[in-house]
Amino acid sequence: MSGRTDFFFRQKVTEAELDLAFELLELADRNLAADIGVYGIISGAEPTPHSPVPNLTVDLTAPARAYDNLGQRIFFGTGQVVDCSVDLTGIPTEVPVAGQERWLGLFLRFERLLSDPRTDGNSQQVFFRRDESFEVVVRQGPLGPVGGASKVPLMPDELLVCDVLRKNAQTQILAPDIDVSRRQAFIFAQGDAVQIVSGVWSILAPAVNTVQAALDEVDSELAGHFGGTARRHPATDIDYTPHGFVAASDVQAAIDELVDDLSSAAAGNPGAQRVGADAVSGTPNALAASNVDSHLSQILGWLNAHLGATSGAHNASAIAAAVHSYIAGTTVQAQLQEIVSDLALQTAGSAGASRVGANAVSGSPNALAAGTVDSQLAELLGDVNTHVGATSGAHAASAISVADSGGNLSASNVETALAEIIDAFEDDHYRGNETNAGQHRPIHQPNFGTGKVLLWDAVGVGSNASHFRVHADNDSIWFTVNAFWNGSAWQRDLAGNYAGGFRFSRTAFEMFHDNSFTLTFTDWTRTWMLPMSSTVNSAFEMTGSTREVGRCGFETHNTYNATRNMAVGGANTFRSRFPATPSSITFTETSSYNFSGSPTLWDADRDGFGFFSYQNVSSNSTIYWFGTYTAVA
Repeated sequence: MSGRTDFFFRQKVTEAELDLAFELLELADRNLAADIGVYGIISGAEPTPHSPVPNLTVDLTAPARAYDNLGQRIFFGTGQVVDCSVDLTGIPTEVPVAGQERWLGLFLRFERLLSDPRTDGNSQQVFFRRDESFEVVVRQGPLGPVGGASKVPLMPDELLVCDVLRKNAQTQILAPDIDVSRRQAFIFAQGDAVQIVSGVWSILAPAVNTVQAALDEVDSELAGHFGGTARRHPATDIDYTPHGFVAASDVQAAIDELVDDLSSAAAGNPGAQRVGADAVSGTPNALAASNVDSHLSQILGWLNAHLGATSGAHNASAIAAAVHSYIAGTTVQAQLQEIVSDLALQTAGSAGASRVGANAVSGSPNALAAGTVDSQLAELLGDVNTHVGATSGAHAASAISVADSGGNLSASNVETALAEIIDAFEDDHYRGNETNAGQHRPIHQPNFGTGKVLLWDAVGVGSNASHFRVHADNDSIWFTVNAFWNGSAWQRDLAGNYAGGFRFSRTAFEMFHDNSFTLTFTDWTRTWMLPMSSTVNSAFEMTGSTREVGRCGFETHNTYNATRNMAVGGANTFRSRFPATPSSITFTETSSYNFSGSPTLWDADRDGFGFFSYQNVSSNSTIYWFGTYTAVA
């Protein structure tokens, strides 16, 4: 029911009172829809790419019916074409940067359509008809990396039709760009708002007596049953049709019977008798198709018959062998004994090694021709004797020549080369028997090439943030922390941390700092350079963002016996030379006396500034102003 108005006899009904009566009736309808949870898009308003040629618009099908969260009805009877190139405020939705994207949200919003204009008693124009209508609203979300852009939040008084993805350089909205996963479709009533009676149920026990809780309980029971974690059927409850030698009528009994029958070892009724075996061909024996028990019996019989003449396998002396090469025996036993005896011979001219062949082996300066192991051993012995014949053992170091390596060694043999290496080591190190054993003397480094070359690299305590290096180029020596030259730019060891350092050359000294936090950079964010060779060299010259706070002030005394308008002022020099004239210089008073206003800035440049003020000073009195300045470039 709705709220009501009670019109009374001879009442002069006003416009507002009549409007109120209808509004109360309308509110009752909307409250009913909102109270029972009727909201969402009932039908229509299905988004598709524009037809026939896709562009940056989206088509919505009609007719469309929907209710918003306030119970207000939204309807349109003809298809709608929604322009997604701008949002509801007229701002373009394009994505200007490659590698980024943004989401758009298409919303339905309740609106009133005003029509039938009339003139009221105050000669004002009013609209007599205020029909229910609609509005399609496009809202855009923030830019983000591809795959990481956030979607537009849902609106409390609007219904989301779909999300649309905008990409860089996009000229068409296609089906993959339209996402209806968040679409606010029609819901008649929430499952947790519909009550059930579960008192007589034997299986389900929902937490609360609602449809939603009951469905959740059904899903939980089914998930346990289908997943095999709960509510499993006992095997005795699953029917089985008797088949073959299994006569049971349920799965449990059938499995028990099958296991018992297959594991049976009863004479005349073994489990192997129930396992089939196909025919197996062979010579001199073959097996016909039967069962495993039958095959095992046949094979055992053949094996016993084969072994019956002896206590085990055949004796080697019972196996015939043909005469071959120098082996004259006629049985396997005789030939094996003859081979063993021949290989063990040490008789001159017929040693065992003369029975073993060997292929040719290439090499330089010596090589081995194909022959026998005996002949190749003799050849190797001759080569070794020839090699060591000049001495009693290994070569003397002075007898081993050293080829020209193209390096720093000039020695022609091993002995002088070792002496040369020891002398070179001792030039830059202390001997082992000295106080500073193993330590460096001056470190000598060669020409490392062109550009910025690395001279020293120290990890220190193991932190990349304090990784220290020394580079050199044609003009300067560079000392850096958390930065190194990669050939074309400075690169951080630890991204997201400050980098800094200093350099000195024959003409200047410079300190530098970088707080851009990018992995690589070519220019330092801030620098302080002392131009030692310049005609102006008394202060550091800065680049990058600069902010200086300093002191300034003035004081004067009127010695006349009448009030005077006096000019007072001064000048200030910056501690360092700014990169350019500061963009702003502001004054802040710390103390003053008989002073009106603030000083006026005058004639500022990168080195400093002037300041002045005109003041009316009483006779025989003093004025002063002291404060701070803040200069920003």
